[in-house]
Amino acid sequence: MWKGRTVILCAAALLVGNFIGDWISLPPPFYFILAVVFALLSLLWQKKVLLLLTMLLLGAASLQISRIPAQRRSSYLAARSAEMKNKFSDYLATVFPEGDELEMARALSIGDKSTLDRGLKNSYKASGAMHLLALSGLHVGIIYVLLGILLSLLGGNIVCRIIRSALTLIFLWSYAFISGMSNSICRAVIMITVYELSQFTSGEKEGPSALSVSAIIITLIHPEAPREIGFQLSYCAVISIYTLYPRLKQLLNARTRVLKYVWNSLSISISCQLTTGVIAYLYFGTFPFYFMITNLLAIPLVGLSLYLTAGAVILYKIPYLGRWLAFAAKTVIHIMNEIIIIISSL
Repeated sequence: MWKGRTVILCAAALLVGNFIGDWISLPPPFYFILAVVFALLSLLWQKKVLLLLTMLLLGAASLQISRIPAQRRSSYLAARSAEMKNKFSDYLATVFPEGDELEMARALSIGDKSTLDRGLKNSYKASGAMHLLALSGLHVGIIYVLLGILLSLLGGNIVCRIIRSALTLIFLWSYAFISGMSNSICRAVIMITVYELSQFTSGEKEGPSALSVSAIIITLIHPEAPREIGFQLSYCAVISIYTLYPRLKQLLNARTRVLKYVWNSLSISISCQLTTGVIAYLYFGTFPFYFMITNLLAIPLVGLSLYLTAGAVILYKIPYLGRWLAFAAKTVIHIMNEIIIIISSL
């Protein structure tokens, strides 16, 4: 995997080309032939500017080609994924009693909001916590952190790292499959997949480079993705974490663990809102003014509820333990709902 700025510039050029292809509609072969010509020239002369022009034209070509009318067929993988999602949703009903907690467990774990109470949904929207109900990089990140903690017990040598990465990716892609293979989940899992593989190609995990490679992959597979708000919010949030968060975190030298946790959480929330909040305002005309309180209180509860829900689902048939975990998850979800309702009424 390329190091440094080259891959980041290539991703930027591809995205610019993607939008150029949307604004300037020319025959797809025109863009594609030019891309091939500049690719050959870049190989011959080893000039970065030619490589960037290649990526720009490739972005435009891929978009134009994707818009050529074609007969659409239902995907076997998508059908099986939807079937697994429905089965998991039904199984959750055996773990949790009927009520808002069951509907929230479905929304938080597999993104099923079809039966969620409208009033509760409006409370999440008003408090700036609607992103918690949409499966996204946040949920995948929470699971990824837990897997990292659990699998760290395997050790740190190269063989253990390979096994750890393999198990992590198998679990995350299985989760993406069970949750319905939504664009946001697949986008997040692709990011993590590239991030995990980068340690074996460059010797260390490279966040910005991995993020750029994932953007290239997603854009080439789904050229319409850069125009989706989910894509824009996901990448802006992660870019903010890599660029703004480290600088903001350094503004306060916390001396206690509690203060350090609070300041780090606030720093991440503020960093993300500086970019995603602007995008959300441009699309929806609203801005969640209580986002710091919401994220500070709700995100830890989301993580805890996901961990308890997973434990309840896996261990439900074990006497007492499974039911206790289900009760604990139900209690955490109830507390989170009450907090969101209070914040939404401010």
